Amino acid sequence: MFARNLFRSGALCALFSAMAWPQPTLTTISDVLFKADGTRFNGLANFTWLSFESGNGSNIAQQMTTVRIIDGNLFVQLTPTTDAVPAAQYLVKYSSDGKIQFEENWAVPASTTTLRVRDVRTSQPIFPNTGGGAGGVTAIQESDVTGLVQDLVARAVKGPGYTNSRTAVINDTGGLDGAAGNPSDCVRVDGTAGPCGSGGGGSVAFIDEEVPSGAVDGANTAFSISSAPSPVSSLHLFRNGLLQKVGFDYTISGTSVSFVSAATPQPGDTVLASYRR
Repeated sequence: MFARNLFRSGALCALFSAMAWPQPTLTTISDVLFKADGTRFNGLANFTWLSFESGNGSNIAQQMTTVRIIDGNLFVQLTPTTDAVPAAQYLVKYSSDGKIQFEENWAVPASTTTLRVRDVRTSQPIFPNTGGGAGGVTAIQESDVTGLVQDLVARAVKGPGYTNSRTAVINDTGGLDGAAGNPSDCVRVDGTAGPCGSGGGGSVAFIDEEVPSGAVDGANTAFSISSAPSPVSSLHLFRNGLLQKVGFDYTISGTSVSFVSAATPQPGDTVLASYRR
């Protein structure tokens, strides 16, 4: 009985030994860090990474670790990543004085000798500027994002007449063109452009700073403008640069403007009218 139990225990030990996962090998990185002014760096180095399988088959779970740097001395042991599956790196963030000072990516090779920071620092990060550490490269297609393709099709795109520094006009195919015309032109609702205040037929015309006809002699209160304002409220009547109030300073009927006696233009006054017609 004792021999049988002993045999079973030995078999279980052998089975568990066969199933044991390999221990990851570690590479040692040791260096002295200085600041640009020659003083030694003091702070923390935060290492983050995504899950990967090391060269010897060890499964490394996504995690992070922090190492304290005292008087410039950095010492850390990490699993190599240059032979990892998928490709992996470490994102290293250096913090001091309560804030992150800078960050860099490390690609750590397998080595039995101690390496310096220059031996592992890489200028080709797998995931640049993501802040998420390093790990496998995954290409995301537009079709992988729900609704993205449809939204891209529905958006307005550059048309054949697209021009920088121009008012955008939607053409008949839904594309964006630049408005044609001179820089001083006004753009109409239909996208056409022309001199401000111009237009014919049903187009709206803007009349700016027209001088109403009528004697400015301190006695005349009756003046006229070239066209009837449309709408009437579009009329802005100025006397010496001051906007006059309809119904209080003057009345308007068609093209006729009548000032009240208290607002009668005096000799030397300037009267201007701006309106739509």
